[in-house]
Amino acid sequence: MKTLGAAIVKGIEVGKVVERLDGFYCYNLVVAQFSLALGNRLEGQASFLLGDELEEVAEEALGAAKGLANRIGELGGEVTADPALLVERSPLSEFSLPESTSEVGVILGHVYERVRMIVGEYGAFLEEVRGRDELSHRLVLKLLAEQIERASEIEAALT
Repeated sequence: MKTLGAAIVKGIEVGKVVERLDGFYCYNLVVAQFSLALGNRLEGQASFLLGDELEEVAEEALGAAKGLANRIGELGGEVTADPALLVERSPLSEFSLPESTSEVGVILGHVYERVRMIVGEYGAFLEEVRGRDELSHRLVLKLLAEQIERASEIEAALT
């Protein structure tokens, strides 16, 4: 990632904003990879219930990554290019697939924990940039809304 020096956007270092946005970019690329890899491994009833949904999640994650990359570019930064660094630079602590690829509840529980994590990360970022970087705020607010909707759908499916 290119260093942006001491550039400031209304009291916040642009480099710190770019670093957080790049982490979200990396997260979304990991989500796309996770969704495609899990879709490839689904078995039994899970393949019928989750196959199309996982493809949709992968597409949405790639769209989110593209939007984040565009914003990072507008701020003069560069996105992480090395695939080996995607998990490390994302807010994820590790990459893992669910213990089962056939049990819908296990799969959704696994995904739900990651969605809750990114909701928290997006929320914290919004607090940091509120009133300081309106464009990044709007972008991440949109991503947050999508994840809250996804969490609600998963909660409904789990009950």
